[in-house]
Amino acid sequence: MTNWLTSTIDGLALAYAILFFPAPIFWLIIHPAIHFWRRFGNRSFLVALPVWVVSATALVLWRHTLFSERLSRNALTWVLGLALLAVVVWINRQVHREFSLRRLAGFPELNPERHPGGVVRSGIYALVRHPRYVEFILTFLALALLTGAVGIFLLAIVTILLYLIVVPLEERELLEHYGADYEAYAREVPRFVPRLRWYD
Repeated sequence: MTNWLTSTIDGLALAYAILFFPAPIFWLIIHPAIHFWRRFGNRSFLVALPVWVVSATALVLWRHTLFSERLSRNALTWVLGLALLAVVVWINRQVHREFSLRRLAGFPELNPERHPGGVVRSGIYALVRHPRYVEFILTFLALALLTGAVGIFLLAIVTILLYLIVVPLEERELLEHYGADYEAYAREVPRFVPRLRWYD
C-alpha cells in the first residue's frame, strides 16, 4: 500500500478516535448520577470539555504507539472494512431521519422537561434500540480493519465494553421516564443486533 494512502487512513482513524472515543466516557460520568447533573441542565455538557481534552491529548501523544503494530491487511480486510463503512453511512442516514441533532447530542437526558417526546419505534429504531451506538462501534471496527493497527482494534474493543456499561444505565433512565411504553419497546426490539425474521 502506498504511503500516502496509509497516512490518510491513519489520519482519519486518529481524527475519529479524537472526536468519538470520549463520548461513552462522558456518558459514564453522567448517567450514574443523572439526577445530580440535571440540576445544571445544559451546563452539564461542560464536563465533556476536560474529558475530550484529556482523551485527545493522550491519543495525539500516543499516536505512534497506536499505529506501531499492524496486522496483515489483504483484499478481505479491505472489503470488510469498506462494507462496514457503507453500513455505517446507511445507519447514520436512518438515525438522522428519526432524531434531531439536539436529541442525538443528549439534551433530553439532561433536560427532559424542555425536550418532551415519546418512545421512537419508527424507521431503524424498529430494528434496534441503539443504532447510534452501533454506528460508532462499527466505524471503529471498520477503521481497525482498514488500518490494520492493533491500537485501533484495542480502541474498538474498549468502545464496545464502554457502551455495554453505558447502555443499561441509559435504559434505566428511559424506563424511569417512559415507563411501560419503554418496557414494551425493550421487550420487542433488541439493543444492538436486529432479529432475523423469516417469512413463509
